Amino acid sequence: MTFNAWRGGRATVALLLAVFLVGLGPRLYSALLVGWGWDGPGTFNLVNFDEGGSCRAALEGFDYSTFVGRQTIAIADLLGAGPPAGVAGDEMAVRGYCHSPEHIRVARVYSAITGALTPVLLALAAFCLLPGRPAVGLTAAALLALSGFHISESHSGTVDAPSVFFIYLFITVAIAACTRRPRWLWAAPPLLVAAVWAKYWVFAAFALAAALPARLGETVTRGWGKGRFCAAVLALVVAFGCLSNTDFPRSWTPLLALCYLTVPWRRIAPGMIPLWMLGPWLGLLLLQSGWVAGYTMGDLEGRFGSSYGAIGWHKWPRNALNVPLVIMVGLGLPAALCIPAGIRALLRQGGPWRPWLCLLPVVVFLLFMLVPAPVTYYRHYLALIPAAALLAAMGYWSWLGERGRRWLLPFLLWPALLAWDVESDYHNDPRIELRQWYQSARPQRLLFSYYVQPPRLQGVAQGLFRESYARADGGVLRQAQYLLLSENWYDTAFANELNGPLTHDLQRLVKTSPFNADFYRRALAGEIDYLAPERVIAVENFMPELLLHKRWYGTFQLFVGDLHIFRVAGR
Repeated sequence: MTFNAWRGGRATVALLLAVFLVGLGPRLYSALLVGWGWDGPGTFNLVNFDEGGSCRAALEGFDYSTFVGRQTIAIADLLGAGPPAGVAGDEMAVRGYCHSPEHIRVARVYSAITGALTPVLLALAAFCLLPGRPAVGLTAAALLALSGFHISESHSGTVDAPSVFFIYLFITVAIAACTRRPRWLWAAPPLLVAAVWAKYWVFAAFALAAALPARLGETVTRGWGKGRFCAAVLALVVAFGCLSNTDFPRSWTPLLALCYLTVPWRRIAPGMIPLWMLGPWLGLLLLQSGWVAGYTMGDLEGRFGSSYGAIGWHKWPRNALNVPLVIMVGLGLPAALCIPAGIRALLRQGGPWRPWLCLLPVVVFLLFMLVPAPVTYYRHYLALIPAAALLAAMGYWSWLGERGRRWLLPFLLWPALLAWDVESDYHNDPRIELRQWYQSARPQRLLFSYYVQPPRLQGVAQGLFRESYARADGGVLRQAQYLLLSENWYDTAFANELNGPLTHDLQRLVKTSPFNADFYRRALAGEIDYLAPERVIAVENFMPELLLHKRWYGTFQLFVGDLHIFRVAGR
């Protein structure tokens, strides 16, 4: 099926509409229900504290991208729910508006719609890349529409799902321009700006490689075999990863030598020799920039103790593990297992390669997240999921061929069940059950960690727990009757998406301190004599991906996790 044939294919248009509606349903449902009604009809509790960040930036109350926030504020204005006059610049007032249910509802619906449109864009891109195989595009779109991870990011009023939408809108238009619609190139620059501005995703600029002259590409690749070229890229990535690591020694000469050893100097074009000679040095100079160093290395200290750079060498296994974990949970185990076959099918099909170069930003981003990335919250990997869905669909159909029609529904049933399990975490949030415990226990004095969000009840003295309260034999902490700990905060003491699997060295943990981490570990192990475990309200899952993740890495969600309630013994 060519791009022109797609335009006239009513059945395909109907299937794309079905994909959009299937994707929109759960996203919109959760956007309108999650957080509402916890403390009675009409009440609202913010679940994801990253929501509204772009709105806050647009109103000069936060340092972040303003692109999405300007749009959600404009929509809210049209609906009569805009910000109060004179609120701009007042940080607390801006936070109050951007976190209000009126604005969050608009931001979430905006995110849900852009999230549901992204699978459609993925299908259109696949139709252009694989014109004779429409089943691949439709399968990839269905996988993305049913992705529980993508759904969970699309029902939140953050920039993550809209950012991925604008990234793939730009990529899709660029692919269409390379294949069937050269005139669409005029739309590429403004769409590139949107793709970068939505979340500072600078990797989108690498798609411009598709616009370079073919002769230049031939000159650059002359003398390189596939294996040699991959080895050179790997050497550059490893060198860049080492040089951007806070634990790396100052001697960088061996790394530069490693890069030079991979270059086939006798076979490459003479004009490329200066570039390959200067390339590693230019990268080294680039790392001296404070902005680049911060983006790739992270700081050693931050607001909550250690910062992202403190992880040091432990960053390597963390980054290498996070990528497959996110893809496995994002698409489901069966789809993830099809990705190697999809890569093989892509390499075997041959050219033309220019349209596929439009996906180069995703490849560079993957390499960045695999090696040097200092900040690795799962939501940061979201841009990888559509491309992974495309490779999974390619692998599925190349492996099964015509037999794929018979097994397609069971294949898609798995991610649908996984999506149900992921979304159930939000609709069965432990903080809802916490309200029932309040009614039965009638606490009088309690302390709670970040993100617990207990109900505000008259006559109950409660406050935010600071780890310093546990110092000096817990003198301050013992004045409370109960201590409530949220997994989303104490997981800084354990293996998780930021710490990775190596957690034996408390100095290497992210967003904590050795004292804080030790306190949380001992408290949850029942080793603190004045803390008696009272109750655990846990996140319950049934799909193997989430069960395995919870066993080794904790709850997959960032802002929904187990709650541990301790009774505090007085002096």
